[in-house]
Amino acid sequence: MLRISLRQRFGIAAVLLVCTTVMASMWTFVALSRLSGVVTDTVRDSEAVTAVTSKLSGALEREDDAVLLVLAGEAQGRAELARERTVVDRAVGDLFDVLGPVDEQELATPLKTALEEYRQAADAVIPVASAEEALGQYHERANPLLRRAVNLTTVIRDRHFTLARQAVTTARDEAASSRRAVLFTTVVALAFAVLVSWHLTNRIVTPLRRLTRGADAIRRGEFDERIDLRSGDELGELAAAFNDMATDLAEFRRTNVREMIEAKQALEATLEALPDAVLLLAPDGRILSMNRMAQATCRAAHLATPATLHELHLEGLDHATILEALRTASEVGLNTDLTRTVQIERQGRRHRLLPRVVHMPTTGAPHGAILLLSDVTELARVDEMRSELVAVASHELQTPLTTLRMTLLMLQEAAAALPAREQELIATSLMGVEQLNETVHEFLDLTRIEAGELRLALEPVQLTRLLAEVVGSAEAQAAGLGVSMERAVASNLPPLAADRPRLRIVFDNLLSNALKYTPRGGAIRVEATFERPSGDARVGQVAISVHDTGPGIPREYRERVFEKFFRLEHQHLDDRRTARGAGIGLYMCRQIVELHGGRIRCTTGDGEIGTRITVQLPVRQRVFEAADALAPSA
Repeated sequence: MLRISLRQRFGIAAVLLVCTTVMASMWTFVALSRLSGVVTDTVRDSEAVTAVTSKLSGALEREDDAVLLVLAGEAQGRAELARERTVVDRAVGDLFDVLGPVDEQELATPLKTALEEYRQAADAVIPVASAEEALGQYHERANPLLRRAVNLTTVIRDRHFTLARQAVTTARDEAASSRRAVLFTTVVALAFAVLVSWHLTNRIVTPLRRLTRGADAIRRGEFDERIDLRSGDELGELAAAFNDMATDLAEFRRTNVREMIEAKQALEATLEALPDAVLLLAPDGRILSMNRMAQATCRAAHLATPATLHELHLEGLDHATILEALRTASEVGLNTDLTRTVQIERQGRRHRLLPRVVHMPTTGAPHGAILLLSDVTELARVDEMRSELVAVASHELQTPLTTLRMTLLMLQEAAAALPAREQELIATSLMGVEQLNETVHEFLDLTRIEAGELRLALEPVQLTRLLAEVVGSAEAQAAGLGVSMERAVASNLPPLAADRPRLRIVFDNLLSNALKYTPRGGAIRVEATFERPSGDARVGQVAISVHDTGPGIPREYRERVFEKFFRLEHQHLDDRRTARGAGIGLYMCRQIVELHGGRIRCTTGDGEIGTRITVQLPVRQRVFEAADALAPSA
């Protein structure tokens, strides 16, 4: 079977259409050109003959007048006769030039003969002596011959008029014939174009429609759809490729469905084996499914199977935070504080569940999420025991530390008589006792914070003076470590309503951490600025930042460093310097700052190295009123 591609079919159709159009156009052009030539030649010949015959008729009449002058005896008659005969001869010559051979034979030759006979008769009459006799012979013999010549001239002109009319008639007939031929050619070309279009439609458009219906069937999941098209062109190849694709998709679907079922069963088994309660949430808060542990949790809370998140009434569960996590498609650990967990009663025992929302990625929006309720009962109990141990130990250490501190202070007062070495040992011991006393006080504050019993003693605090004291006390240690201290404190800092001792604990902790992690040759910069959102300088906030040039804190740990007992060294960062600490310094800082209505955060600016801790504290109007009340009167 001859294989003709679509490109070849389109090419052949285009060539045939072009050839048909060109042939019709060429035939029309030739017919019109020939018709135009015939009409033009006929009109030109008719005009030439008319002009020559008119000239010849006039010349004959003037020659006859010259003959009459000669017969009348006029002196100039013979000269006039000779001149007019020359004009007549020239006109006869022109007539032979414009006439065809047939007209010359039938008309011009008899005209020439009649003219010669006329001239012979006129010349024979001229010698007669008497004028009257000559005129009589002229009218009898010569004038009839002249009339015959003039009539022949008129006949020639009339015949050419007739020929011109015949040419016009012929041109009209030719034009009608050309119109019919052009109309016939147009109809044939149109019929041929319709035939070609029908053929191409039948061979191209119909298979394409079948392919479109097949593609729609595949889109609907009907993978058994096949296209029966056995043409040897590109459409046949496309249909064969479509059928192969449908076969592969059907096989893939069967395989994929089996794998999906197996994966679903494995996932369900895994969820059932988890010790945590797992709930699958839709973007609008509907509960799509729950594992066995989640169902047991609902039963323990005396809940019927909840259909939505709002029906999941568990003590301590923050529905608003979960819905916000669903809306923003983010992963949120709702609470890392073990004292604020979801609590349920199960089998006569109090259980604590730590909620967490895990973003569930999908191919389109919106996204669902998974709510995990991890049982942290034992962890919470250990945390409570640790907090109790810290509280008891701190409280029990306070009495012997006070005794030891008072003893060392009394020794220091009487140490003037002791050698310098002993004086240095007493001073060192007293400094160690003071540091241990500060740590004990931090643990006690930690205990008060967790119990919700920490109270602030607010007073107007001059932040510029407080920062100067903190930086001044840290400069000696910084110099010993080879670290430079820089301070950039704005001069327009207003007083704050703050608990001065505890605010100093915040800044001491920040500088202490910076000194721990800044290498020798590094620098620590303390900055303080006042931000005024309005024109009143007494309303706004103060931002204090401590920036070091140490190794910095990875982005994923910048929030966790403020958690209780979190140590960055425990995250296996091998390139980090090991520094001792209890892991409660930044936790205490956050609690104290938030009690002041402020905010603390860990950031690193563009192009910066190291760590930047920023504390933002609000400035309120009542601070200035209290400061004015405490100011001495003049």
